[in-house]
Order: sequence, then C-alpha cells, then structure tokens
Amino acid sequence: MMKKEAKNMNQQEVLDRLREDLQIPFFQGKIEDKEYTEADYQQLKKNLEDYFDNYVRNVEN
Repeated sequence: MMKKEAKNMNQQEVLDRLREDLQIPFFQGKIEDKEYTEADYQQLKKNLEDYFDNYVRNVEN
C-alpha cells in the first residue's frame, strides 16, 4: 500500500485540525499564515500540548 502524499495545509486548515485533534472546538490560536507541512503540524501540536500541560493544567490544580 502506497503512502498518500501528504498535502501541505494553510493556516485555516491547521487551526481546524488542531481544534479537532486537541478537542478544543473554539481554539483561536495565533499561528503564522503560511503553508504547513505534516512535520510542521506535528511540531506545532506538540508545542501546544506541552503548553497546556505546563501552564493551563497547572493553574487548574
């Protein structure tokens, strides 16, 4: 089975995907308006998850 060629995403597609993946429907992150590769997306998502773990959840506890 051939791996589907990953399509670059624009700013809006990245925000939509983050809302879905992170289960934050109203997420309004400020990200650069550029083309994002899958690797860019994964790094951005990891940074956001780390941010939430380090700051948001610590405030809740």
